Amino acid sequence: MGNHMKTFIQITLLTGVALIFTGCETTGLSSRERAGVSYPNYILSLQVNSNSVPAGPLKLPLKLAVAQIGEVAPPQSMIQKLTDNKSLVTSVTALPMPADENNYDKDKKYDYAGNLKNVCRLAKADGADQLFLLGGNIDTWAKNNMWSFLDWTIIGAYTVPGSRVHAEGKAAGVLIDVASGEPLIFVSVDNQTSALSPDMLIDGKSLDMRSRLRDELAVSLSEALLKRLADVH
Repeated sequence: MGNHMKTFIQITLLTGVALIFTGCETTGLSSRERAGVSYPNYILSLQVNSNSVPAGPLKLPLKLAVAQIGEVAPPQSMIQKLTDNKSLVTSVTALPMPADENNYDKDKKYDYAGNLKNVCRLAKADGADQLFLLGGNIDTWAKNNMWSFLDWTIIGAYTVPGSRVHAEGKAAGVLIDVASGEPLIFVSVDNQTSALSPDMLIDGKSLDMRSRLRDELAVSLSEALLKRLADVH
């Protein structure tokens, strides 16, 4: 009986040590942006080499409007980062941008180009010469570690960090001339992070990590845009 018990314990431990992925989820940079859909389709709707008046030379500092897909306004930390550099950006207007959430009639096409034109009109009405549009994706997943076998106990499931939660995000933005609708500058950034979590608390931990990563990516995009503008300057 002792040998059987020893074998059982060994199997249990090996099962706990086995690394498996659980709880994989993909969202947009905004929780309301459909991952892999909204931003690319907005970009593809841009009027490149159209019959509209071509964009003139980029004049600094910019009067800028910023819109994040799926949000009523971009993060305040992003706006603050942009307005801190007065030699490159003299003012920032925060504008809303709808996201394709796939909750409409399947036979009806989502009007990316129309939405983009409307936001450009709002930006122009407020005195902005350029619109910075941003979006992206965030992936989160959990990976069990050697302590996951303690999830069999109620206390262990809530207190022992039996999993490591991973989050990986990619964000991109485009500077658009509001008069012509043409793209001027493209920038992109990525970031990743991980943290230990009890298995019963993975959902909350993943939500918190996505929230922090969204803010970090938005600020990183601001920095990438400022760097490109400095190069133009």
